[in-house]
Amino acid sequence: YPIIFALLGTALSAVLDPSLTDWRLIEKNEERVLFPLRDYILEVKAFRPDVYDTNPSYGELFRTDKSTTMMMLLHAGNWNKKVGRLVWNTIKYDRGFDINIEECDARYQAYNSFPAGGKKEQIWAWNFNQDNVELTCDGELQYTQHFDEGDVNARKPGLPEKCRALGDADVDRIIFRHMEGYYIRGIPRSTEQETKPQTEKPTTIITTKPTTKAATTAAATTAAATTAAATTGAPDPDDVLYDEAYPTCDCWTPECGYCTNMECTVKQDLVNSDKGIQVTSKLRRKRLNSIVLYGEDGEQIGKFQWSLRGIWLSGCVQCATPAELRRARSAEGQTTWSFSIKDGIVRIAVEEEVLYEQALVGECKERYSKATRFAFYDMTCENTFLYTRSEMVAGGRITPDCAGTCPEQ
Repeated sequence: YPIIFALLGTALSAVLDPSLTDWRLIEKNEERVLFPLRDYILEVKAFRPDVYDTNPSYGELFRTDKSTTMMMLLHAGNWNKKVGRLVWNTIKYDRGFDINIEECDARYQAYNSFPAGGKKEQIWAWNFNQDNVELTCDGELQYTQHFDEGDVNARKPGLPEKCRALGDADVDRIIFRHMEGYYIRGIPRSTEQETKPQTEKPTTIITTKPTTKAATTAAATTAAATTAAATTGAPDPDDVLYDEAYPTCDCWTPECGYCTNMECTVKQDLVNSDKGIQVTSKLRRKRLNSIVLYGEDGEQIGKFQWSLRGIWLSGCVQCATPAELRRARSAEGQTTWSFSIKDGIVRIAVEEEVLYEQALVGECKERYSKATRFAFYDMTCENTFLYTRSEMVAGGRITPDCAGTCPEQ
């Protein structure tokens, strides 16, 4: 019989079990574990085999090599109620047969890149939200699936309804297969301490862009600000020199509590902001630009995500990216775009020209009217956002080098 880890404090109890956060070895080819996916993000420490084939002979069943394959069967309430079957691999296959959620995907999907850059040891993270599921490897997004966007295929009856049902299921137990020798642990979605907003540090007002980097001494900065204030008074909020490009610091890190530490967020009155959030990034079809939105007390309201393929606002917006918006991207390099929700209207602008807008109504308008903070999720140091000091107050880890995790520009 497969081993069962009887973990206290799962969905069977209102108290989260601290031991879930410790790495646990999977000792058998099939093991059963009580694990509440709504309360924890599931991390898997896996190991790429030394010998593998990225273009194997799949045969009629299109089954990938079990030496690279991991499988999870998701159950809700009891072991007889299977609600999901997830298969993914430690390598990227030439033909894109990398990952599949049986209830959502009509065929296997391709990763965004080779997992962990080809490293043997890999840390995978399954993050099940109400609206979507995301899979990262060593912090890099490899796969995302919105539960309202399951495939439609005549050969797989039940799609896409089963995909939405998976998102609604209260998964509290998992069968792990083909994962002997790997490790699992849970990352709490939030804790009382992490979700409380940190005390904001006062922002030094400057009227000219610094001529030196962070090594500029505090005394020199204070003297320059004092002189400028004496001669010009308050800074002009529309003066571009008053703003500064900061890297889009990724909140999906242990230091940021996996997007729960408010020191990794920026405070802004988004619902009343004309400028919104201005970002410069390279636009692609598969790579998402992702912004996490928070309420005043640090609770996560939802995510705004978009690519050349689609636009999503958790629970409220999901559509294909309009052709006009796709054409507006820079032919080479990065594109400067902005996202705003002023007065409950979602807008995306490129080079200050609004190319997409969608009015929120009812519960959606009420939900996002509470957005007062944001953070960037899975966006690299090469991307930047405009830190507008007249509207924004940065948390302690939002710095020109992302608290030491990004090189200064």
